[in-house]
Amino acid sequence: MKTTIQTSRFKNLLNDYDQFIKVRNYKTGNSRMYQNAVLEFLIWLEESGITMIKSVTGKESVRYYDHLISRPKKRGAGTLAGKTIKFHLFALGLFVFNLLENKQIEKAYYVPSYSGDSGNSRNALSVEEIKMLYQHCENDLQRALLSVAYGCGLRRSELVALNTRDIQLSKGMLIVRDGKGSKRREVPMSDMVAGHIKRYIAEERYEKLKGSNQNEDAFFIHDNGKRMNGEYLNDTLKKILEQTSNYELIQKDITLHCLRHSIASHLMEKNAGIDFIRGFLGHSQINTTYIYAVKNKRRKPITTF
Repeated sequence: MKTTIQTSRFKNLLNDYDQFIKVRNYKTGNSRMYQNAVLEFLIWLEESGITMIKSVTGKESVRYYDHLISRPKKRGAGTLAGKTIKFHLFALGLFVFNLLENKQIEKAYYVPSYSGDSGNSRNALSVEEIKMLYQHCENDLQRALLSVAYGCGLRRSELVALNTRDIQLSKGMLIVRDGKGSKRREVPMSDMVAGHIKRYIAEERYEKLKGSNQNEDAFFIHDNGKRMNGEYLNDTLKKILEQTSNYELIQKDITLHCLRHSIASHLMEKNAGIDFIRGFLGHSQINTTYIYAVKNKRRKPITTF
């Protein structure tokens, strides 16, 4: 494995980054550790045929993540420890901020995070699995739920709080009026998502309001016209999963939040900017967006949906 950079532009970036770390006096490790982490990344880019930092996208970042979790230790047997992988990715996140600060790139590219094998992971569905869920929906409510939870990336609490006045079909926008941290955001809807939502409002939801409280503004409602809670919405998703009769999919323990994680991963795979994903999901910090990494190092080919 090479230990030096050949590209002069990369050498300059590494020097700038070294100064960036020293000025900010980061406490984790020392400046040499940060520099070595970025040095290894830049060498990997060169070996991959990339010599312009503006050419790096989320796709390359995930490929490098795959490289880190599978590469052997330089000393001793086995692969890198989890804490070492975490440090490398943290250092690369700081590298991105430095690139933005120095206007070397116009928008941040995605940097995954490593969570190891312990704890409860957020299960992400593939594009094909999302398609399967849509194909096995039995009513407009189920399609609308997938469209808002996956297609718009709403949190469970945001799904519950959603009102019909928050759906602006003419503009192709969904308004989250009181997201996490009391933040308001506008979420763009695809034509397919807007179509499923419009059909649910005009047909199934309209029928449920007959003979009940027709002034109810809640988007997701029961047969009695009352607002659905998060548990019922999650049960609705589980019913969709069961309707697929796909054992592996059913055993994945998919929740509404997994749909949000899935759209984040799919947007990243399509090279959506980190700032767009951050706004789409309603994150206050870019670092929060970074946690939406796909753990499985065996990535499937990107498919549009």
